[in-house]
Amino acid sequence: MNCALRNCVYVFVVCLSLFSCSTAIGKDNANETASKDRFQWNEHARLTWDDFKGEVNAPHDESAAATNCGIGFKTSVPAAGGKPEIIVYNVFYTNKSWVRPDARIQSILNHEQGHFDLCEIYTRKLKERTTNFDLTAPGAKQKLMHIYAEVSNEYETRQQAYELETIHGTNLAEQRKWQGIIATELM
Repeated sequence: MNCALRNCVYVFVVCLSLFSCSTAIGKDNANETASKDRFQWNEHARLTWDDFKGEVNAPHDESAAATNCGIGFKTSVPAAGGKPEIIVYNVFYTNKSWVRPDARIQSILNHEQGHFDLCEIYTRKLKERTTNFDLTAPGAKQKLMHIYAEVSNEYETRQQAYELETIHGTNLAEQRKWQGIIATELM
């Protein structure tokens, strides 16, 4: 099987501990720290097939692999008198990402790495847009959620363009083109 048609899942997780919740994120109780079933993007580490531990959940016979990753943020309130901050991060979920046994080939893994790299690019965009955000301003929660929704929409649109233009990683010329674009954006 050399087709990389995928069931794409991009998770968007949010926590506003300053406003209403603890450090838990969504239903998965995810956090930004590494664990055996999740980790953050790292410029010195590439995905390996060992990172894809989920059960195969292929919607089509042509589906080869799926990357489950997402962007999240949480707010923190430091000790008395400190300024609240926004912590932005991304997560790769090993137990939700999967690959068919017969699809463990480098070109498909490179394509999946592209999805995770795009996640990092949009994590950086969210960090940039929230760098000077004032969490104490009136309407801060709604404004922050609006920024998050904008970045999430841009991220999803970009992931879909990546899938369509590379034909799920099977158009190798387009895949190489995208790898160059992504590498440049990660610099």
